[in-house]
Amino acid sequence: MLAIFLLIFTAFGWGISLQEAIDTALKKNPELRAMREELATFEGIEKSLSAFPNPKLTLETSRQGIFRLEMSQELPLWGALSKGRKVARNLRESFELRIEQREREITAEVYRAYMNVLFHKELLRIAEENLKAAREVYEFTERAYRLGEKTLLEVLRAKGEMDLVKTQVDRARASFSNSLKELSIVIGSEVLEVEGELMMTREPSSLDPEETPIVMSIEKEISSWRERTGLERRRILPSPRAGFILEDSEQNGYDLRGLISFDLPLFYRRQGEILEASSIKRSLEMRKEGEIFNISRRLESIRLRWEILRKTLLELEEKTIPNARREMELALKSYSNLSITLIELSDSRRRLYEILERRAEILMDLHSLYAEYISIGGWK
Repeated sequence: MLAIFLLIFTAFGWGISLQEAIDTALKKNPELRAMREELATFEGIEKSLSAFPNPKLTLETSRQGIFRLEMSQELPLWGALSKGRKVARNLRESFELRIEQREREITAEVYRAYMNVLFHKELLRIAEENLKAAREVYEFTERAYRLGEKTLLEVLRAKGEMDLVKTQVDRARASFSNSLKELSIVIGSEVLEVEGELMMTREPSSLDPEETPIVMSIEKEISSWRERTGLERRRILPSPRAGFILEDSEQNGYDLRGLISFDLPLFYRRQGEILEASSIKRSLEMRKEGEIFNISRRLESIRLRWEILRKTLLELEEKTIPNARREMELALKSYSNLSITLIELSDSRRRLYEILERRAEILMDLHSLYAEYISIGGWK
């Protein structure tokens, strides 16, 4: 019994909300978990770049014992350690923003899959409503046939229409079931039902491309390589070493002397490291410009398509659908009064439910646009 209870508890047997689906996916996604574990490596990078250098010890001996001991310590001046910490900090922040960008992309995948479930749920509802209408027409036609008001051919046609709609309901139910399985795969947990309505659309708001995670991540990388260039330039400067020498003296004792030395950059001035850092920084700056351009273009495309779809949806809801429903009501009354044929009634019914399906498709297109907006970085 306990195992059954746990199985039911771990699966979403009730309607899962969109936020619960997103939270579950972000928690269970193996790629995100690996990226979060990788964050620990930046602690090592920071320690490596900001570590104080080890002292140097030289010991000279002979058969008579120690006759010379020298110890010196490099003194990292010119702000080299602080530059190293800034390099590591910017690298870490850049990677954290890359994680955030991946979270947005996964959120967009969950949002799209979740709305796809609501879309197929709406199609199933429309198909079932269509079946109900077709059944009522068939039952009316059969009763009228018994009263001698309809022909057997009309009864057979009405039944054929009803059977056809039944197959549409079966396909819609299968598609709905498949969409639940696809959502379960995306979030990593079984989903049996969802909450919400397809009609609840979200409009993309204005978004500055430079404030998106991917662009900010590149900017942090640029800052890191800028700091690294400064670090390499500081390493060119003479690096002092201070210490002491303890040496056997001729007076049967030891002589203690102070020591100061410098590494003079006469031959190698770290031009290779500076050139590498500068080149990578320029490459990242060009990549940042390209990302800003692409994001701006995508956002403008989303805005234009959203306006077109929204306008079409309003026209459907305010004019087309009410007119189609009135036409269907009149067609039913006319069919009852023997004013029109079954074929004319079927055309009106089919047109109404095709329009309702078209509305559902437009709503799904709007949600797909919003999912693309999320993947860019537009929803926290």
